[in-house]
Amino acid sequence: MLLYLSSNGKSGLTDFMEGQELVIKKLIGRFSLKLFAAKDMRNYIGCKYFLVDISCIEEQLDDFIVALQSMQMMLNMRIIPILSDMVNADAYIGRLVDIGVTDIVTADSMDGIRDELAECLSEDGGMQRYKRSSESFKQDTAFEEAPKPKEIVKYKWNSRNVKIAIAGTQRRSGVTVTAFNLAAWLIARGASACYVETNTNRHLNWIVNIYDAEKDGEAYPVGGVDCYFTNELDKDYNFVIYDCGEFKEPTTIFREADIRLLCGSILPHEAKDYLQVLNACKDMDIYKLGLCVPKPLQEFCRESLNKEILIAESSHDLFENNINGHIYLPMVKRFIIIYKFG
Repeated sequence: MLLYLSSNGKSGLTDFMEGQELVIKKLIGRFSLKLFAAKDMRNYIGCKYFLVDISCIEEQLDDFIVALQSMQMMLNMRIIPILSDMVNADAYIGRLVDIGVTDIVTADSMDGIRDELAECLSEDGGMQRYKRSSESFKQDTAFEEAPKPKEIVKYKWNSRNVKIAIAGTQRRSGVTVTAFNLAAWLIARGASACYVETNTNRHLNWIVNIYDAEKDGEAYPVGGVDCYFTNELDKDYNFVIYDCGEFKEPTTIFREADIRLLCGSILPHEAKDYLQVLNACKDMDIYKLGLCVPKPLQEFCRESLNKEILIAESSHDLFENNINGHIYLPMVKRFIIIYKFG
């Protein structure tokens, strides 16, 4: 399928392809591409090509590029912008090539536009004139990293069994890694903390087996973190971290927690799940974490949700103890009674 967003003046550009095997879905009007990407694009998951007439788009260059990047994250499709008759086409071409969009129509005559469209839609890789070598192409999808302190500072804590509940809005939304990272972060800074599995994923059983953890009382120490399969703790901690897994409605443990974190993807095609869970938790104070959001899309995703989203740095190490401190420290700073900065 080819999806074509068109102005009235260029609506007939694809007429020469009628009768071919390619199905064409044509939408004519004036569009905010940001809103279209966030709300409507999920209806066109089967699209192989996305043809967009720049003259029908409301956004200026910077926002247009961000909207296209969000589409690149959502769908595996060939994006084909039509820049015909644009005065500042060169500025668009440079930015489009920077994000890997190299099928670009710039001809002004009808015959030229048809020839370039045919080249962009070809099965042998599309238009070649704007392609770069793999060595020279660099797409800016870096994650925004918060500054890390040069050294880990230990504090004195005034807390006893403060309950921190962590949940996810989708499967594989980073709940378990976040829970372990938070426990490791607290322990490295002088607090005592434990991990409690309160969902049915049974990730802890796998972790205990992988690390050959031996039971100590009711806990299984793994990587310096006491882990519990049930909420039957045999000692006190400064912080008790509950892994609540994925849910659509908040559990009792999540509701009764002193601190709540909600993890999930806030990319446009998954934001609906995030908003549904937030709505179910609307009467609670929650730290809202957006995970694995590439830097170019972070502000766009925040604006789309219109929520106070904290962007968390991605982690693949359960026991990483020096990550996302920009999120964790404000959550627990009221329990610190002695500050010492190195």
